[in-house]
Amino acid sequence: MQKQCIRISRAYFFIIILTGASFFFTFFSYAGEKVLPFFIGEEIKYTVSWEMIKAGEANFKVLPFTTIDGEKAYHFLLDVKSNRHIDLLYKIRDRLEGFTDLAFTRSLLHKKKQSGKDKREVIVHFDWEKKTAAYSNFGEKRDPIKIPLKTFGPVSAFYKMRTLDFKADQNLSFPVTDGKKYFMQKARVIKKEKITVPSGTFDTYLLVPQINHFSGVFKKSENPTVKLWVTADDRKIPVRIKVKVFIGSVIFDLVSVN
Repeated sequence: MQKQCIRISRAYFFIIILTGASFFFTFFSYAGEKVLPFFIGEEIKYTVSWEMIKAGEANFKVLPFTTIDGEKAYHFLLDVKSNRHIDLLYKIRDRLEGFTDLAFTRSLLHKKKQSGKDKREVIVHFDWEKKTAAYSNFGEKRDPIKIPLKTFGPVSAFYKMRTLDFKADQNLSFPVTDGKKYFMQKARVIKKEKITVPSGTFDTYLLVPQINHFSGVFKKSENPTVKLWVTADDRKIPVRIKVKVFIGSVIFDLVSVN
């Protein structure tokens, strides 16, 4: 039973952070000299809990600029790892990277290295001349899929979301891909709400996404829900993400922003 729960917890890490959490990883058309709400060297840390059990942590970082196929690019990193207690049952050490153009209008590359029993080395190449995303795992390639303009990979979309100007009752819709499938994710800004997490008390916007296209445990659950609380300021940092399904709730809480 414990092993089964840990397997489910691992699925949540990736459903929420990768494809499932893409609902709050949204896009915004870059305009003029807009100042972006993040900077090189920024690090955002979250704790991850399943019900009342601490399971691990997730850290987002903005790394120095790099070059992808001759084009200068933003470089984002997400590290996910289980804590030492969960390690005894199911060790998780996963690394995800996202790369975008400097105008911040589209993804250029996505990478995922997954350790443990279910090892993966995923690369998603974006070809904007052909408007396709091509997925490979350990070099084994899938057929490219068609994608629309301004599509982002999972990690890059976390930062794209932060450029939005949220308003109460605003409906959101944005294209997301992990290289295997593409979908238009819809979400709704419900209201402003004050919330307290381990790192402090924040004025936030509450966002609720549509999750009808989610698979796995979401399909098996009766009335599953996902909620996000994002700071109501210029930085737009998610301070809490809560997913409720048939086995309970998984919560990401902000710990620090450095």
